Amino acid sequence: MMKTTLALLITLLGSFVVTTSAATPPRPNILFILTDDQNSDTLGCFGGKVLTPTLDKLCREGMKFTRAYNSSSVCTPSLYTCMTGQYASRCTTQGFMRQNPSGRQSNVGFNVLVEPGSWNVGRVLRENGYRTGFVGKWHTGTPPLLSIPSDANLRDPEVAKKLAENQARLSEHIKRAGFDYAASVYRGNLDDHKLDALKFHNMEWVTKGALDFLDQASDRPFFLHLCTTLQHSPQPNQSIAGDPTITPAGHLSSPLKVQAPRATISQRLKEAGIAANMGHATWLDDGIAAVIKKLADLGKLDNTIILFFSDNTTMGGKGTCYDGGARTPCFLWGKGRVSGGTTCDRPIQNIDFVPTFFDLAGIRPPTEMKLDGMSLTPLLSDGAAKWRDAVFLEIGHTRAVSTERWKYIALRYPPEMRQKIDNQTLGRPAYHMDTSLNLQELALKRHPGYWDADQLYDLQADPEERVNLAKDTRHAQTVAELKGRLKEWLAGFKTPFGEFTP
Repeated sequence: MMKTTLALLITLLGSFVVTTSAATPPRPNILFILTDDQNSDTLGCFGGKVLTPTLDKLCREGMKFTRAYNSSSVCTPSLYTCMTGQYASRCTTQGFMRQNPSGRQSNVGFNVLVEPGSWNVGRVLRENGYRTGFVGKWHTGTPPLLSIPSDANLRDPEVAKKLAENQARLSEHIKRAGFDYAASVYRGNLDDHKLDALKFHNMEWVTKGALDFLDQASDRPFFLHLCTTLQHSPQPNQSIAGDPTITPAGHLSSPLKVQAPRATISQRLKEAGIAANMGHATWLDDGIAAVIKKLADLGKLDNTIILFFSDNTTMGGKGTCYDGGARTPCFLWGKGRVSGGTTCDRPIQNIDFVPTFFDLAGIRPPTEMKLDGMSLTPLLSDGAAKWRDAVFLEIGHTRAVSTERWKYIALRYPPEMRQKIDNQTLGRPAYHMDTSLNLQELALKRHPGYWDADQLYDLQADPEERVNLAKDTRHAQTVAELKGRLKEWLAGFKTPFGEFTP
């Protein structure tokens, strides 16, 4: 009798589990598309006179964010934040800490790395049952690589062998950082490879890496971080006519046929009445179209969340806290999970992406993983949901707070640098970032208040941030309030910044 009763209970319990599981929506796949230096004029959905039908459709059917910000407006710290959900100045890698020791004002730039052993979105999702993949531009630290002369012939067998070995080392490094799969990887910008021959983008190669990942799909949900080199320099439009077999892993045996042929771009632009020099926007769109088609063919598109974002823009503010570098195109698409055909004007930031992915996947991050952002999920169904009213920015020697109307920027040099500036012994311009980017010169020309220690801009009346109102007594109260908010934010860090922290 007892055995019969126990068997009945087990049967009932098994039925209950099956029923509950069937009623639970499957965890979504996540495709995170991160482009490079992508300005709004290279996307039709953000007003550009370009041919980008696939990205426009995704944006139109999803939620378009009009006030999406990078917390740091150059690629490396932006990528770091996208993968960790942390402000870049929280980085604790040995290189960053050596440059920014405890008690010293931190300098956020190209010194922020994602290393094996650290917590990041790929590692956490993998440890929670997701199959994770990375394709494209890494730019957050590399293992030791074999040296190759800058003028090397990529077809030389010895050079080809070294290129293949470097690709394998970089892919393995990324896997140790938390990804099951890594392919078609660029260590950073094309110039970072230090090879004269490697001056052409290869969107098809990046697309191929993504398609191969999807072809290996299983029943497990996946996370694919797709980081393109487009639209970064060298001039991406010129690469369309470049050698289609060149990759950082060496020459391909033949051009890849994984997306619409490059040769058709010119004619399609002509038929659409689009300028020929905007072909790179279509080239990128063609690659994304191939990935979307693959998801549809595999029957996985309807259960996939797609986030599109750019690491920064180049509208006169890259490497600064100005909107021309920190404010970027962004949209989120997801059938049944994202309100379609909607626009959100609330301020969001790349610190929010990792918390959003975890939320959608039903995952709690490790207790030791600090997340600075908020999950976007409340906004996905209700654009009027309770949300923050400001975002904070950091790059080089500047920190900023931006509200719907106002932006306050503080430019503070560390004491030793300040002394050299005063003594005129620094020997170089004291840009907002120490790196002498030509885009810093562009920002300097576009923003007359560039050198001012305190800057206040009315983003509604002056969206290009040309008129610094910080010294206008009529706005003294606004400056004081925003300084107070900046001070509160900076109190959460262990490093000082000017007079804002002890």
